[in-house]
Amino acid sequence: MLNSPELLQKLRPFSIENLEDIGDILQYALPWAALLALALQGDVRAAQNWTYAGLSTTALTHLLKLIFNFTPLGRRPNGSSYSFPSGHTSSAFMGAAFVHFQFGFPWAIAPYLLAGLTGYSRIWAKEHWVRDVIAGAALGIGMVYLFLATR
Repeated sequence: MLNSPELLQKLRPFSIENLEDIGDILQYALPWAALLALALQGDVRAAQNWTYAGLSTTALTHLLKLIFNFTPLGRRPNGSSYSFPSGHTSSAFMGAAFVHFQFGFPWAIAPYLLAGLTGYSRIWAKEHWVRDVIAGAALGIGMVYLFLATR
């Protein structure tokens, strides 16, 4: 969620070459757009919850990647490791779910579609299996639910 050098590299003019690049950008853009909306409202409490949900999503994603890396869930379709769950997808869905719980479902339709595109980009690039993307989506939505809907 906080890898800004990678994001800046992708945002250079004419550097978006394929769907994978779009997914790389959206994993950051969706959560940060949600925070920007909160800043424009001046909602400090919601911004704190965004921070908690974002940090928890990132930490739990990386913890699960470490736990499952040495199991069959740890192998990516391209043969590399740390497959389960998809971090790109968990971050994107965290942003979309935050918009949903904070502003209502109609405002979250576009973010959810873009988060879905992020997940699809990971499958398309052979970086993740469908199960990884579904788990990442559930993780991102679940962390937001934990910090917003239960308070």
